[in-house]
Amino acid sequence: MDDFLYQKAIAAGCILVQDVVKSVAFAGDKHLVRTSTSEYQARLVLGAYGKRSNLDHKLNRAFIRERSPWLAVKAHYKTTYPAGMVSLHNFKGGYCGVSRVENGLTNICYLVDYESFKSHKNLQRFQETVLFRNKHLREVLETAEPAFDSELTISQICFGNKELVQEHILMIGDTAGLIHPLCGNGMGMAIHSAQICSGLILDFLSGRIKSRLSLENNYQQQWKKNFNNRIRMGKILSGIMTKERLADIIMTGLDRFPQVLTPVIRMTHGNPLTIPQYD
Repeated sequence: MDDFLYQKAIAAGCILVQDVVKSVAFAGDKHLVRTSTSEYQARLVLGAYGKRSNLDHKLNRAFIRERSPWLAVKAHYKTTYPAGMVSLHNFKGGYCGVSRVENGLTNICYLVDYESFKSHKNLQRFQETVLFRNKHLREVLETAEPAFDSELTISQICFGNKELVQEHILMIGDTAGLIHPLCGNGMGMAIHSAQICSGLILDFLSGRIKSRLSLENNYQQQWKKNFNNRIRMGKILSGIMTKERLADIIMTGLDRFPQVLTPVIRMTHGNPLTIPQYD
């Protein structure tokens, strides 16, 4: 998908520069973007650089100064896991997703509360001591052959509120806010936030939105309207998944009353996305 979007951007006349942004300053109704090799001036700047970055420190975003309890661990494995299945397993302090990906490999990624992890010396010990208590995860992991030299880990993952506009930069995707991965809607939210932002930018550049302040306020209002409740529900579901007994009770209830699952999923996914046509 990244390559598809890249080719579309090139075909539309975009100039793509691969560089590292060092700072962004705003003055005189324009941004000055400094990279490792150049400087650029822009009327508008979007922040789409992921969960956290050194740029968040430079911009003095509030969330970056707060400690987050979440640690994510991801790796690909050679397994016999079925190609058409996606599974979600809980364990004490976290949950784990398993699914087949490209080249016949299986992606295994888990999120854990750091307090549950820190008493164990390393990932292998944590896996054997905690994850293996879930018999389904144990069956997968005991026979899995690692495709990575080592697992990828990301700490300090923030699911709290983030500034949607900072120094007049419009934040989209994970840079604007994260939903818990168990909801399976992170990429959908990222694409939707970009769609909201791009439509408003076109209105601003065409004069239908009269000021930068109106553009920024409109974007923040629409982002919150579309995503705040989803993120809130994601936090509730993750809290359930990290508590083994409570999760067992909830899952038993869903087995007996599966019709409840559809509205829960809708609460984390919102309404179907319609892409308007722009001149």
